[in-house]
Amino acid sequence: MQQPLFKNGVYGMSEQNLEYLRIDHISKSYGVVKALTDVSFTIRQGEIHTILGENGAGKSTLVKIIMGEETPDDGTIALDGEQVKTYTPSAAQEMGIRMVHQELAVFENMTVAENIYPSHNFKKNGRIDYRRLYEETGKQLESFGLKTVKPEEQLGGVTLAGQQMIEIMRCIVVAPKVIILDEPTSGLNDEEADRLMEILERLKAQGMTIIYISHRLKEIMRISDRVTIMRDGQYVTTLDNDESLTEGDLINNMVGRDLTLYSMKDPKDVISNGEVIFEVKNLSKAHALNPSDLQLHKGEILGIFGLEGSGVTKLSRMMYGLERKDTGEIYMKGKKLNKVTPKAMVDQHIMYLNNNRKAAGLLLDMPVTDNVSLPVLGKVSNALGFINAKELKRISTEYIKKFEIALPSLSTKPRKLSGGNQQKVMMSACLAPEPEVLIVNEPTRGIDVGAKEEIHKFLLEIAKKGVGVIVFSSELPELMRLSDRIKIMRDNSIVGQVECSEFTEQTIMHYAAMGTSGKGAEG
Repeated sequence: MQQPLFKNGVYGMSEQNLEYLRIDHISKSYGVVKALTDVSFTIRQGEIHTILGENGAGKSTLVKIIMGEETPDDGTIALDGEQVKTYTPSAAQEMGIRMVHQELAVFENMTVAENIYPSHNFKKNGRIDYRRLYEETGKQLESFGLKTVKPEEQLGGVTLAGQQMIEIMRCIVVAPKVIILDEPTSGLNDEEADRLMEILERLKAQGMTIIYISHRLKEIMRISDRVTIMRDGQYVTTLDNDESLTEGDLINNMVGRDLTLYSMKDPKDVISNGEVIFEVKNLSKAHALNPSDLQLHKGEILGIFGLEGSGVTKLSRMMYGLERKDTGEIYMKGKKLNKVTPKAMVDQHIMYLNNNRKAAGLLLDMPVTDNVSLPVLGKVSNALGFINAKELKRISTEYIKKFEIALPSLSTKPRKLSGGNQQKVMMSACLAPEPEVLIVNEPTRGIDVGAKEEIHKFLLEIAKKGVGVIVFSSELPELMRLSDRIKIMRDNSIVGQVECSEFTEQTIMHYAAMGTSGKGAEG
């Protein structure tokens, strides 16, 4: 029999409450902006209930109200018949509601064990019982399949995916009544996401109520019992996930307009020769990246794929000077770059989209306009260093409109925006300087299906104008739609290359999982 993943065991399931969590006529405004308007629906005990909607649909505001981070203007929320009277995070926790945010809130300078059990460490004779702490942590890590992670190691040395799983563990070990997961697979590869799906199904079987927020339709269809769809701050419908439900049903209800997702790039439109605009030669770092080479042609979109630990992240960071290399040379238009630093790359019209908005992608407490325009300050400053504020505002406004970033005002700070709108702000900042080479790392992380299509189309458009684009993504369908060719990494090496005409998930995953020493790994 499967052991429960949390300490208090299995919840009583004899009589499920069909209105376990009730959201009743909730409304919320920020000035003239209506974030939520008269939203009502119920969540059942022991179900996985997905809340789906485009960026700006009101999901984030609703979740903040459930978590006590915001107070509604109108309406009520009740859990198991008990109405919420005080909207504070501590009150929500006392009621048994916990949340794992999309942006990680972990303590990298503390151990894995201390992250999982931060406030109730095991005591013996008035001191922390580290033996028992590490023993219990080890059981949790094993349940999540993190067998190579040690309880006593610092969390900063754990992969981003591992940190995400550990934050979920931290919520689960206190046996909450309701757990809210916001884009929990955004930093996970397919294998890790499958493992998380299995864990959530086990938790549901033990009686935990799970509110699931994701834009990945495939996993929504797999994991959800029911799906509530929101649009423009209003409730649209709640759908049972039965045999008749399709991804098309979800999309049509979510966007409220005709949306046709484009298919894989036509091989006849592929760019794979011509001028080499960007080149990496013999890039390496001991124990992190084996000697690697790649070429990017003008107007080409080169995809790079690898499973967690394959070296993909190291390659992207080292080629942009975000991490030091042991060997290797970078060339732009045939000219060797003497310095490989982010500033030097920007000076060469090479921009980089980071895969972690919170840690390194945005200035969260500066206005959106400043974030978008920061990379172009040199272009709008005179010889004396004075900034043309009017031109700065024009450039910022142009990209805010281009990406349809939903803002209460131009002075809004990214910290106040949804994850999807934050991603679009970061993309705008990369494109405002009009780069000749754009390196993007997980470009649509946490973005809804409509916004994802917009960003995909924009990447295709700038490539047609001659910009060379390198896309690092853990989503194979995304890479297959965008790329002219895809390089695959495994064991810190580039092990293969697949041309557009040969794209299949099976072929690419074969390289990623099995590796090869055959042709196609270079160039």
